Amino acid sequence: MKRQCIALLAGLLWAPAVADTPGTWDFQPGQDGFSDAALLDLSYLNEAIAGETGFIRRSDDGAAFVRGDGAPIRFWALNSYAARNGLAALEDHARFLAKRGVNMVRLHGQIPQAGQSGGTLEEIDTAERDQLWQLVAAMKQEGIYVTFSPYYPHLVHPEAARRWQVPVDSEGLTGMIYFDPVLQEAYKGWLRETLLPVNPYTGLALKDDPALAIIQMQNEDSLLFWTFNNIKGREAALLGARFGQFLVGKYGSLAAARDAWGNAAVPGPIADMRDNWDSGVIALSNIWHLTRDADPGEAAARLADQTEFLTMIMRDWHAEIARFLREDIGAPQLFNAGNWRTADDVLLDDLERYAYTAGDVIGVNRYVTGLHEGEYEGWAIVAGDRYREDGLLRRPLDLPITLRQPVGYPYIIGETLWVPPMWEQSEGPVLMAAYQALTGIDVSYWFATGETQWRAPQSANGYLPSIGKWQLATPQQMGAFPAAALIFRLGLIDEAPPVVIERRPHDTLWARAAPLVAAQQGYDPNRDTGILGALLGSSGARQPDISPYSFLAGPVQVDFDSETGNFVHPDLASLIDEDRQVVTSLTRELSWDWGAGVVTLDAPRAQGVVGALSSATTFALQDITIESDADYASIIAVPLDGQPIADTSRLLVQINSIARPTGWSAEPAQHESGPALAVTAFGEAPWQIDRVQAQVSIRNERLSRATALDANGMATRDITVSRSNGILSLVLPDDALYVILE
Repeated sequence: MKRQCIALLAGLLWAPAVADTPGTWDFQPGQDGFSDAALLDLSYLNEAIAGETGFIRRSDDGAAFVRGDGAPIRFWALNSYAARNGLAALEDHARFLAKRGVNMVRLHGQIPQAGQSGGTLEEIDTAERDQLWQLVAAMKQEGIYVTFSPYYPHLVHPEAARRWQVPVDSEGLTGMIYFDPVLQEAYKGWLRETLLPVNPYTGLALKDDPALAIIQMQNEDSLLFWTFNNIKGREAALLGARFGQFLVGKYGSLAAARDAWGNAAVPGPIADMRDNWDSGVIALSNIWHLTRDADPGEAAARLADQTEFLTMIMRDWHAEIARFLREDIGAPQLFNAGNWRTADDVLLDDLERYAYTAGDVIGVNRYVTGLHEGEYEGWAIVAGDRYREDGLLRRPLDLPITLRQPVGYPYIIGETLWVPPMWEQSEGPVLMAAYQALTGIDVSYWFATGETQWRAPQSANGYLPSIGKWQLATPQQMGAFPAAALIFRLGLIDEAPPVVIERRPHDTLWARAAPLVAAQQGYDPNRDTGILGALLGSSGARQPDISPYSFLAGPVQVDFDSETGNFVHPDLASLIDEDRQVVTSLTRELSWDWGAGVVTLDAPRAQGVVGALSSATTFALQDITIESDADYASIIAVPLDGQPIADTSRLLVQINSIARPTGWSAEPAQHESGPALAVTAFGEAPWQIDRVQAQVSIRNERLSRATALDANGMATRDITVSRSNGILSLVLPDDALYVILE
């Protein structure tokens, strides 16, 4: 669904309307002409050519990325569909992204023929491959690497699946890549047809092109998610036969397995399966029985074996594809096995990530949103929808980086976004950059843009009066990229040592033992509706021993191999004050006050405040004091020369707030979960950005002048400054995203 919706969004142009809305200013950025006179251009951070030193690989400890020459590299990333606009537009798009600090893009594609008509199982979508070829060619010239996601089972149309004769009774292809040999062989063929032919736009096969950095196996598929219950008929029998083979390998015979289970019957089988011990087809339980809601009782051993089987069948297939890429294809790119969540991320998340350790990179997709209900809630916002602006700053455990990281692997978030109608979005890039840097999360790919440059708040398609859910190229999200990219890519916030390392022997995984500290269930706007939405955050498992706010203090790691004991940092408890609702990072550079709804950054090279500035009105940091009574804003100062703020000769101050379409309106509404709002008008272009009244004072002897910039980094006017006792002070412009001080 996401990919189909993005296609509807691509190619929309700015509307000419100009509004006069009190308390806001019109965001009309115009086309970026990439003038050399721009005062804000981060393309210098990128390599001249992506991959100029060789293929991206893992660091010596396995946990981070390095370039071909061994130099560390961090990626500020997004998902792009701009290749659908043609090569010339794509080259413009690449320059636009590089200027804003991007050095990695992900193409969430679909290589097999997945439509209703035409194509066989073996054929690939050559138009999709051509877009990938063009994307790699255009991005590498701007020093931007590419991640490719080739397969999304949810997009295979049932007619195509029936024509392929892969599923007979199952509801789609979800989960089948892990055990259906016909589909598995076809998948290898798709990779051959994608990676081996020469890219006509570069003269290199993709397997030989270091600009292609990461290959993902598939998108959002798992045998540990609720879609497991959709496996039926021939596929259920095939999986049951594989389960029987697994049991013979583990116990020596099915009879021994049956004895080990105490003859326990299968609880709640999928597809009404029954054990057929004579034929070796052993029934599997519905995924609910592996979650917190089930009491396994006498079936505990049986369910533990099913858990091990499902985990290992995924891990073994990941290992086979990693081998296939290296040995049969000759592709040295890093391999990410998956990016999905589970039916219960308290009890099953470690299993899913362990299955990925057969590859090079661990991944997950995680979004942020508030309540949204309506006819098109999975992809669009229309008049009549109900929503609530919860604000992430008062619910910090929903930050996407709250993840248990396997020791020795890079961790990527393949898709993330603050999804509208959650309008408090401008916090997103800064919070992600700061807490990724703190915790060692290696990449987050913002989802998504199909535009060449900025995105206007126009209809999601040509007839439906709405705005789309996946809008990234906006002033409140992409407009916050420059400071965020600098924070993360240059490490302006220090990475902390681990605050928790939990050792997880395999038997505790198969038994689904509750971890010491558990992450929140991730959110997906397509699936978290109805009963599945109600299940989120309602785990009945034993409550973890360690506060979940630990994720905001430093890295929380899981070790699947070590036999030593667990580690908990001795300072951890002192960093978390749940009574005052404040958590401080182990580095003391980040503080999250979720009671007030404020996060402060206070490092030598990154300082600022995000959220309800009116809660304090004055924020005195190491070198900067910010005064503002804004109900919601983000004001961040970062150096452009890498020096401490007290010594820098070029400083960026970035101001972001709320942006809504012109004419957007909503009124109070009732919802079963509490007060809400109902959309009465969706609005139109241009974006209206809330004005922020703020004054900044900076302890720095070198800075003497300030310039307001437009959204494309061009100077618009000088800002009056004053100096007293080594402190430079200025009133920030209330109609600009960026100010440069020199």
